[in-house]
Amino acid sequence: MAKQEWNRLPDDQLAKRLGRTLGVAWDVGQRPRLGGSAGYHAEVGTDAWVALQVERKHNHPAENVLQYWPWLERSRRRLVLVHAIAPDARKRNGRRADLTTWLGAMMERVLPGRFRYCRLELGTGDQAGQLDAAITAIAALREPAAERPLLPGH
Repeated sequence: MAKQEWNRLPDDQLAKRLGRTLGVAWDVGQRPRLGGSAGYHAEVGTDAWVALQVERKHNHPAENVLQYWPWLERSRRRLVLVHAIAPDARKRNGRRADLTTWLGAMMERVLPGRFRYCRLELGTGDQAGQLDAAITAIAALREPAAERPLLPGH
């Protein structure tokens, strides 16, 4: 989809189109208490969720990632966060974008097997590869969680 076509889509239509592409149906009605602010969510497995945050302003994009960390700390649930950056988002590149990507990678390291950050820059040449990565991450959520000991070596 071309850059200008994403710009014209309201968030609900953008989410619906991305949901079809990603193979998820966003839950309607009462929003689960994932810890995040307004966004789109789908339960895709046992204690496994996909969250979509659509970024248009890009003033503080790291908050759209960081807001899920406390929820993940309090549970054993798994989450894939798809962070869709609209073509009309201000400052798609730069320090804040770099910080957001770094924060997503840090959360993946601290919460191994339980969190995946999928940045999706809509309307760019990277979009197709980023979509493939998100689809792969969501497919992994549909598989049962690997049992891991609480203490290393046990």
